Amino acid sequence: MIIITRYCHISIKYTLYFSQKIFILSTILFFSNLSINNLTAQFNDTLSLKYKNSKILIISKNNETNEWGFDIEEIKDEEFNHSLRLGISYGNLQLNNFSPFNGLNNFSAIPYNKVNSSNFKFNFYLKSFKLKKDLIKIFIGLGLEKNKLNLGYNSLNILGDSLVFFNLNMFNIKRNNLNHHFLNIPINLSWMPFKKKNENFKTQIEFTNHFLWYGKTNFRYHDNDQVFNHSVKNDFFFEKYYLSGCFKIIWKNIGAYFQTNLTNYSTLFPNIYNYSYGLTLCL
Repeated sequence: MIIITRYCHISIKYTLYFSQKIFILSTILFFSNLSINNLTAQFNDTLSLKYKNSKILIISKNNETNEWGFDIEEIKDEEFNHSLRLGISYGNLQLNNFSPFNGLNNFSAIPYNKVNSSNFKFNFYLKSFKLKKDLIKIFIGLGLEKNKLNLGYNSLNILGDSLVFFNLNMFNIKRNNLNHHFLNIPINLSWMPFKKKNENFKTQIEFTNHFLWYGKTNFRYHDNDQVFNHSVKNDFFFEKYYLSGCFKIIWKNIGAYFQTNLTNYSTLFPNIYNYSYGLTLCL
């Protein structure tokens, strides 16, 4: 009887003990399972992290969401941000007695060859600002420019505060140019007037700050099978700084441009204007 009582006591004791352990274990398993389900649900969702202007998408394997589902508007903005980074222009250079907007009248005080005189510029745009959605952008950059006047058979000399030209009776002249090199800071306003109908057509107005780097004559001739070179570095009475305006019409990446100075171009000839026109490439 005592043994049975003891056995029953021990059985009841261990039964309560194991019941308690099973209850605790079941509770732990229940909450663990609940946590795992919540964690799985979180991983099944798309997690979007935004860092400045970029987006990182983390997509679960079983999720059918489009991995490249960025907003279309953001993609277009990014494309427009990179629509202009490099500008190269080359064209014919002419001199005028007054602003070409008031008419064309050749400047004859400097004898030059109209056909072989040229303008070349290379701009790299570093920063852009959006004004109105994708339609208008302002680009600011740095650039180099060269204005070349072909002097033909005329020799250029500086006498005091004057430029003197002499006609050369030589037929063996290979090169005779007056070059001016500039460091530029262009400010470009670009817009698409017919964006809804055609996004390939763009127009631009560009204001360029020209800082004279140096001026140089480049004279080369042949004599008895020998080549002689002569050059002179000088500003040749050209302004250290002047402002120009340029209008461009662009189809995709290629277009045409027209440029002229808006402020004084020369200290010796206050009424002289230059204008150039040609082809432009925008990358």
